[in-house]
Amino acid sequence: MTATRRQFLAGTGAMFVAASLPRLLDPKSAFATLQDPQIGPALVDPTLIDSWLAVRGNGTVEILTGKVELGTGVLTTTLQLVADELDVPLASCKVIEGDTWRTPDQGFTAGSQSNKTQYAAKGGLRQAAAEARLALLGMASARLGAPAAALTVVDGVVRGGSGQVTYAELIGDRRFNLKITGKAVPKRFADYKIVGTSVPRVDVPAKATGKFRYTQDVRVDGMVHARVVRPPTLDSKLVKVAGFAGGRNPRGIVATVVKGNFVAVVAEREEQAIDGADSLRVTWETAPLPSFEHLYGDLQRQTETTDRLLIDTGDVEAALAGAAKKLQVNYRYPIQMHGSMGASAAVASVVGQTATVWSATQGVYPLRDAIATALGFPKQNVHVVYVEGSGCYGLNGADNVALDAAVISQQVGKPARVQYMRADEHKWENYGQPYLHEMRGGLDAAGNVVAWDYVAWTASRGGRPGPPANLPSGVLMGFPENPLAKSPPPTPSTPPNVVDNSNSGPSYVIRSQRLRSHSGKQAFMAGPLRSPNRIQNTWANESFIDELAHLAGRDPIEFRLAHLKDQRMIDVLKLAASLADWKPRVAASQIDSARFKRGRGAAAMVYEGDNGYNAAIFAVTVDTKTGKVVVDDCWSAQDCGPALNPDGMRAQAEGCLMQTISRSLIEEVKWGPEGITSEDWESYPVIRFMAMPKLHFQIIDRPDEEVMGAGEVLITNGPAAIANAIFDATGKRIRQVPFTPARVRRLLASD
Repeated sequence: MTATRRQFLAGTGAMFVAASLPRLLDPKSAFATLQDPQIGPALVDPTLIDSWLAVRGNGTVEILTGKVELGTGVLTTTLQLVADELDVPLASCKVIEGDTWRTPDQGFTAGSQSNKTQYAAKGGLRQAAAEARLALLGMASARLGAPAAALTVVDGVVRGGSGQVTYAELIGDRRFNLKITGKAVPKRFADYKIVGTSVPRVDVPAKATGKFRYTQDVRVDGMVHARVVRPPTLDSKLVKVAGFAGGRNPRGIVATVVKGNFVAVVAEREEQAIDGADSLRVTWETAPLPSFEHLYGDLQRQTETTDRLLIDTGDVEAALAGAAKKLQVNYRYPIQMHGSMGASAAVASVVGQTATVWSATQGVYPLRDAIATALGFPKQNVHVVYVEGSGCYGLNGADNVALDAAVISQQVGKPARVQYMRADEHKWENYGQPYLHEMRGGLDAAGNVVAWDYVAWTASRGGRPGPPANLPSGVLMGFPENPLAKSPPPTPSTPPNVVDNSNSGPSYVIRSQRLRSHSGKQAFMAGPLRSPNRIQNTWANESFIDELAHLAGRDPIEFRLAHLKDQRMIDVLKLAASLADWKPRVAASQIDSARFKRGRGAAAMVYEGDNGYNAAIFAVTVDTKTGKVVVDDCWSAQDCGPALNPDGMRAQAEGCLMQTISRSLIEEVKWGPEGITSEDWESYPVIRFMAMPKLHFQIIDRPDEEVMGAGEVLITNGPAAIANAIFDATGKRIRQVPFTPARVRRLLASD
């Protein structure tokens, strides 16, 4: 499928296609006239209505958004929003996603921020749609001879005055040419008719029937195929490339690309690239990885760190000294991977000083910047087009493979497709960060928490694209890495009892608090993995509050409620307890002598401090002989403000539940001195669908509150709630993720 230049420049300067189809543009046509005012980044001015919406001559409303569909349902809720704001049928709306020449720069689709951003009361898509409706009513008022307030709109038809007129008749295939003034008032949630209903996901039918096209399906005329030949470890050095085994090029080989420590084999066909990569003789000077067994000690022993003091009431040591009971424990959270089921792929075409890249990136603009730097091009010369790939829930290989494809295409002068293999995806991604938490707390004589001392050690390297060296291939290519951030002055910026956007602080009201963190640089690339930092911090905080409840001899739910003042947090916790038919008692007070022991544990938090409330109670069965833990049930209550699409929110909760069980019970990246050993689904197993427990899920709908994210809330509570349930079942505290059978057996055998 190739577009002519006439098609490409039609309308307002882009070819519109259904959201489920990749945009397979002809690169030469795409860059025929970089200075044409109808194309290119200069057109995408977020202060213009036309940068967000277009009404076509057939009545279709095209929505332009930088927020992309990653399998979370944001495409559907975006359609619901615009259909309601404009009073048009849902079926007449189409979405154009993530295109640096066509859609506004909305940063990354990440962090449960998409619906929160799209539905914001001022600014962005909701405001643009309200402004478009106001402008359309103004046009209709002039056409029909009636004041705008006297007009009604149903299915894109305006009625009143002298008759009726459609949106298409008013402006079809023409531009608004209007600034977003902020004067238009979006509708109240109570006035929406489609928002708040369980509209089926619009992308699912094509995916379920195999008709959907992913990034892996993109094809461009004349393209070649490539495979990257990677060193044993990220910091290894290339010594030499000695050609192919046997002394001659395998059939179909086009070129060998070398850029710093980055090596790739390019061939006419994909299987030829695979064979060529396997037979290329490369010598490396290996930089050994640090000890897997000493990970957490190494985190504490880092000599260069960014040190932050988040909260300090100044009296924690005195409060601990005067406490009736005290507790000090450590919690460990491992390095984990995204483990996308479909290995990443990208296609790039570099022609002269221009580039077109088709990628499943979460941020077309930041990726554009990274690729422009890598190629030595001005940013406006790089056109990044989003095409959905395997669900990523963070920074998987989608950006890295796009960088690979762009550099390879530039080197060989042909469009290049790079398809990762399973080991590429597993071993060369930006992993989730490891954490070590040291927690100290104190209780008064009445069993209330009077002191809370949190110290966290972690390490990171790289991150989302922008600088090329934020990605593994950028490091191999020799681009400079960002230096470790300097420690800010020790003046706490977060008040006590306020959770920061990394969930470092507890949600509970505690008089004396101190929160400190130390972050260094590790040998592995790191980046956001679903609930980045939040799941690690909540794991420690919600495990610790549970331990303090037991130390106080109090019921875990009652103890939490006694230390809360946020009514929405109280409401989700009470509702979850009600769903679970929770009967107050001290945890681990009903342990029997049976081999299979059952228990329940709770966790609750507000995600990022202001982006979704969730409380969850997990029921587990522990096989004391094998150490295997099975999650039987989960009762969860959730408050994300208005329930935009209840079925969609439940689907997100189900996905969160499966992934949090997997990450809690079995997921852990492993390595040896000469590289990552978690290279496939045997060495890095993930949970299977047969392990899905019963989910008892209820939404608290708050249409008068701001929209919050639903994609990362339930997952955040999982590790702590499951660990607390294991304690309730066995009387043994597990303080290291994952809770593997071997680790549980050792725990049960300990004194």
